[in-house]
Amino acid sequence: MKKPHSLGCLVLRFLSVICFFTLKKVCSQPSPDLSAMEKLKKSLKIPHSLDWSDPDPCQWAKVECQENRVTRIQIPSKNIGGTLPPELKNLTQLTIFEVMNNQINGPIPSLAGLIQLQEANFHNNNFSSFPSDFFTGLTSLTFIHLDNNPFEPWEIPVSLKEATSLKTFSANNANIKGKFPGFFDPETFPSLTELHLALNKLEGELPAEFSGSMIQSLWVNGQSLNGTIEVIQNMSSLTEVWLHENKFSGPLPDFSMLTQLRNLSLRDNHFTGIVPLSLVNLKSLYIVNLTNNELQGSTPQFADNVIVDMNAGSNRFCLDDPNVACDHRVNVLLSILQSVNYPHNFADEWKGNDPCDNWLGIVCAQGNIVSLLFARKGLTGTISSNFSMLTSLKTLDLSDNNLTGVIPMELASLPNLALLDVSNNRLYGKIPSFRDNVDVVTAGNHDIGKDKAPTPEARSPVGESAGISTGNGEKKSNKGTVLGSIIGVVGGLSLLGSVIC
Repeated sequence: MKKPHSLGCLVLRFLSVICFFTLKKVCSQPSPDLSAMEKLKKSLKIPHSLDWSDPDPCQWAKVECQENRVTRIQIPSKNIGGTLPPELKNLTQLTIFEVMNNQINGPIPSLAGLIQLQEANFHNNNFSSFPSDFFTGLTSLTFIHLDNNPFEPWEIPVSLKEATSLKTFSANNANIKGKFPGFFDPETFPSLTELHLALNKLEGELPAEFSGSMIQSLWVNGQSLNGTIEVIQNMSSLTEVWLHENKFSGPLPDFSMLTQLRNLSLRDNHFTGIVPLSLVNLKSLYIVNLTNNELQGSTPQFADNVIVDMNAGSNRFCLDDPNVACDHRVNVLLSILQSVNYPHNFADEWKGNDPCDNWLGIVCAQGNIVSLLFARKGLTGTISSNFSMLTSLKTLDLSDNNLTGVIPMELASLPNLALLDVSNNRLYGKIPSFRDNVDVVTAGNHDIGKDKAPTPEARSPVGESAGISTGNGEKKSNKGTVLGSIIGVVGGLSLLGSVIC
């Protein structure tokens, strides 16, 4: 009867021995990340205040591990110098890496393939370059800050498309060059809310792909971006937009969909046209900067609770006093320019509240506008029907531009018109029935008299600080939990063995 009992004792004792040696092996086994962490320690200049002396990197200050794997390295603002080693990409369980506000130099190494990485903060250092494959495989990355580093000129890499979980991409003052890539669309980045790329060397237009995005904070100020900003009217999540100190032009868009917009900075650009009521009446607006543009019409009157930067004389408003109506002739002329997107050359020359005071292309007689000489002015757009409101007009010369559409029927009603010259444009459609004594010149419009728009082949164009995240880097390891479990198993087996035996 005792043999089975003795056999059971032997089995239990055997298992206890196995567990004991397993425990000993776990206790003595170094972290798989030891080599990469030793490389990091060697390449950085760690101050004495940061204790990285323990043989086990999971015991280092500001390093956190789980199951003997390094998951967090958070060493911001420690006066650390040196460089970052390429072996960082071997820390396959790394979720947070923060080295901001130090003096680290050299290239930022590629972290391609670190699928667990969620936050990477490199801002306010002396890094020299950024790898084009950095974002490859970083599908969990939500926040990255690269601001204020003296990088060699670089372009936003295509690999960024793989970081589809991004919420914040911040690289202010990071020497980025080139044009905006076309992949900042809501399908590629459905969670992107902060795009901060100010004080770089970006050029070209805002991408049409911004339309419908979830971006709330857009900073692209202080560079050479140009074109219109029409796309932002379809970015309904925007709360702040910094576009100042660029080369944007054209009219301001419709702001009626931007019901959460609080901060709008448009100063120091080349915007023209009338400030839209959709902006003036925007209830969410708190700060607006419009100084140093070429905005026209009457000076807008914002609500009393709105902080307004709009220095007197820094635009082309007809009068400096807010909400005072312009001269009727001025209003008519500006309504005419709306159909050709308020050209810069007119905004630059049309100053004050009297269009008969040496305004570009305008001839007056006794205070009445009698001639509009707009030939070869680079006009693109359509002919406004509001020309018919200038009843004293005798000559209307729109020749040698890039106008399209039809000749408005209303022009035939002008009682004093003697000459209409629309030659060498891209007009089509039937010519209105003018009085017999009106000279209508339409040569050079290949589709005039036809009911449909010209095909491309038939056209003959003529004329012309960033929000920064921080981390406390507190050390935490789950190794004790694993060891405790093994110790419990060994103890339980030994106790059971002693009872049975």
